[in-house]
Amino acid sequence: MSDQENNLVTIIVTNVLYDTKTAFAVREDNGEQVIIAPRVSKAVGLEAGDVVSALIVPNVNPPQRDPDRPPVPWFAPTVARVAEDLMSPQQVYDELWGYEYPVTAEEAELPIIALQQAYQHGKIVKVVAKVKPSAPPIIMWCSDEDKL
Repeated sequence: MSDQENNLVTIIVTNVLYDTKTAFAVREDNGEQVIIAPRVSKAVGLEAGDVVSALIVPNVNPPQRDPDRPPVPWFAPTVARVAEDLMSPQQVYDELWGYEYPVTAEEAELPIIALQQAYQHGKIVKVVAKVKPSAPPIIMWCSDEDKL
């Protein structure tokens, strides 16, 4: 398989269905959706907001329940928690304080994992924007809601 077909990437869990434990996430690198099987989600104990590493493969047989929604392009047969804490939530807040508006992780030159952890601790604000409904999300961060 090529690198496009078999990737180890960082994903951010966006939703875990209560009844089945099927989980959904977005790729940190490009915002594309990823589906995680219930057995994997249960084994790792995934919750919305978790940042995990995932081996992803193309979702070759996505169920199509809603014709207005595009199918989820990626499937994660394996996920693992990211144990590394690169920066404290306070350090992330301090770094973002100098910006007067929301910025991407790349603009701020901060690791997405550290940003997500600071967000989960309530230290910073996460902004998800789309140019149009079918466009991938643009994820931005700021130190407080007054800068939105």
